Amino acid sequence: MAYYTVSFLLQGSVDGSVPGPLGIRPEQLSTPVWDYIFYGSHLPETDIPTEALKQLRREFSYWYPVDLRPSGKDLIQNHLTYFLYNHVAIWPQQRGEEACDVCRWPVAVRANGHILLNSEKMSKSTGNFLTLSEAVERFSADGTRLALALAGDSLEDANFVYEMTDAGLLRLYSQLDWVKEVAAGRGKMRDSSSYTYYDRVFESEINQAVLLTDSN
Repeated sequence: MAYYTVSFLLQGSVDGSVPGPLGIRPEQLSTPVWDYIFYGSHLPETDIPTEALKQLRREFSYWYPVDLRPSGKDLIQNHLTYFLYNHVAIWPQQRGEEACDVCRWPVAVRANGHILLNSEKMSKSTGNFLTLSEAVERFSADGTRLALALAGDSLEDANFVYEMTDAGLLRLYSQLDWVKEVAAGRGKMRDSSSYTYYDRVFESEINQAVLLTDSN
């Protein structure tokens, strides 16, 4: 994760065979260079331009620590655990004279479940598979968003169900028809500046919803 913060400056291609915008070669990236980027230690003795080193350090310092690392629940016992171990090893709380002024440990890790399709595991071999572009083409972007919101959000596996998505699309169209109907009748609506009992009830409900949202 730490490398990602500076990779776009070091790599001009996915495999790193092409130098990045800073023109730094792999053999120039010595241990003292990485110590400066990750720890902010003294400028190393290197032929890398000082401004390039400072730019690498600024990029890393801007993006670290990681605020949130989302990942699948199947990676808790391996990738995510070692993700934490590696950060503790590389940036311990105390490094003697090299004590970090900012803790670089991840702030939070979010594990999520997998996605089922029509209550079954997605599998290309069985044909039970749906890509994001296919979902948008079939259900529209808003329909896909609604289906994903209804599918679930926890360690439990989410369930993308076609029938629920179709029903959600019908509700969206019904909502759109209602909005058009209300908009068409604006000329018949009350235009008085009086503040009635029903106005107070509506405002009270809105305020309660805001308080409930803030408390959660």
